[in-house]
Amino acid sequence: MTSKTKSKTGQDTMADANKDATAGDIGHRIKSLRRSAGLSQANLGSALGVTFQQVQKYESGRSRIAADKLQQIAQTMGVDISYFYETKPEGAPPDRTAPATSAATTADTIFRESFEKIRDPRARYLLSELARVICEIEAGK
Repeated sequence: MTSKTKSKTGQDTMADANKDATAGDIGHRIKSLRRSAGLSQANLGSALGVTFQQVQKYESGRSRIAADKLQQIAQTMGVDISYFYETKPEGAPPDRTAPATSAATTADTIFRESFEKIRDPRARYLLSELARVICEIEAGK
């Protein structure tokens, strides 16, 4: 049951409480997507053109997200904007996970774009060798 509060003018502010819950739900989904993609708040903030503090505010629900910024987040994270508005039946736990393919795709895209920005051939070679060694370790070689 949702409780109502009264504003200074005596008007019910249930709508405000519902907006806060929605901002919080969207924030949780952003955080889940970001973590699934292996991104820091600073990485996501950089991709969006905002500070990591602003990403913190989005994720906590303390700052409302403009429609164009939410669209940019969806594109960056590889999901449709409707992902942030999907609802569950009452009593069902909220879905805090994103499809694995979108997280992997986002991480791959960020890695490729970052790799392409490295101009020093030696640095590019060393990074690719590091990736090769990590793959060998994961394969148990």
